[in-house]
Amino acid sequence: MGMVMHSVADLESRNLSVELKTRCNFELQLSKVYTKEIFSKFQSEVEGMYSCFNTRQVNVNGPIVTYIVKERIEVEGNEKEVRCFEVLYETTEVDIRCICSLFNYKGYLCRHALNVFNYNGVEEIPARYILPRWCKDYKCRYPLDQRLSNTNVYSSTYQYSHILNFALPVVEEGAQSQERYKLALQELEELLHKLNLVEDDLNNDG
Repeated sequence: MGMVMHSVADLESRNLSVELKTRCNFELQLSKVYTKEIFSKFQSEVEGMYSCFNTRQVNVNGPIVTYIVKERIEVEGNEKEVRCFEVLYETTEVDIRCICSLFNYKGYLCRHALNVFNYNGVEEIPARYILPRWCKDYKCRYPLDQRLSNTNVYSSTYQYSHILNFALPVVEEGAQSQERYKLALQELEELLHKLNLVEDDLNNDG
């Protein structure tokens, strides 16, 4: 029985597998996690690592190390020009920021950050850079819980689950940039204030 289940799981994983284009561990790691659509976008960043060269440490400020990554970029025609990208790497938290801000805009790491990780012997992308909304099991992780579909919609169990499903994407979007963070925090504080006012009104009416 165990063997049959195992072979079915193997078959499913083969059917879901994507074609790897490099021998890079980052690509293998996220091929198992990302949905096909986002993985193909991330894959172009992994491939883009090979157009980068000369990752060079230029400054150390406590745990923060600054690198310059050079990249050959195709411009008009077949011409290529070299551009420099500054990457800040915080060694204690393994926190990374690139001047190109791809992660802030698209939600996955750029080739420049991947090169700095590679340079430092980091073999796996830290979990904070793998956004749940790009993962295959996102719907499983944050489902509108099917078990609660027959539950009374006024029950606290149902309402808790329902609100949580709406709140989690807000938290994720809010963590994307300083501007979004401020806006999300401001709106949530305002909402909390309104909810407290409702509670006060009910108590006064009682």
